[in-house]
Amino acid sequence: MSRDSAGSDSAGSDAVISNPAMTPELFKQIMRRQAATVVLVTTDGTTTDRTTTERGDRDDRGDRAGLTATSFTSVSVDPPLVLFCVARTASAWPALAVTDRVGIHLLGADTEELARRFSTTGIDRFDHPAIGDDDGRTSVAGAVARLDCRIVDRIPAGDHHIVLAAPERGGHGGRDRPGPLLYHDRRYTSLRGAAEGGASAR
Repeated sequence: MSRDSAGSDSAGSDAVISNPAMTPELFKQIMRRQAATVVLVTTDGTTTDRTTTERGDRDDRGDRAGLTATSFTSVSVDPPLVLFCVARTASAWPALAVTDRVGIHLLGADTEELARRFSTTGIDRFDHPAIGDDDGRTSVAGAVARLDCRIVDRIPAGDHHIVLAAPERGGHGGRDRPGPLLYHDRRYTSLRGAAEGGASAR
């Protein structure tokens, strides 16, 4: 691509601001350009309030719930802190609003089915061969890493809540495992598939 005398690309390399006024739709379109790793957030019934109402996506263990999230990120190394965001309308929010602990499972590139399952309403999300039990905590076959966390804060933020959590134990599968599952422009993909356009999320 040629450059003009000022040193910029003649075709223009900056994003075009066709509508400088931010709207919810424009904001969503812009954020779709960001690629994000995909995690499952699960809670297994350890709560501060046992009066939470029963919900269809919980099993007989009580406040068990889970969801797919793309908002997961690290916050601090010392002490270790992470965060994820949950919509106020999310079916898992009532359980996450009162639980003390959560598991965060970083999904591998071959676990798209699980990501879809944990974002589907009206089903038992945990009724799947890849979902197991590790000493009373949810395990996820195909996860490339896992953190068991204690929730330290919940911060209202617009139509979501920011959940701040402190990892207490964790593990990963090593560098020889498949890379992470990614979500970009409403598609599930991977580091390899990103160059090919990925698979459309239905």
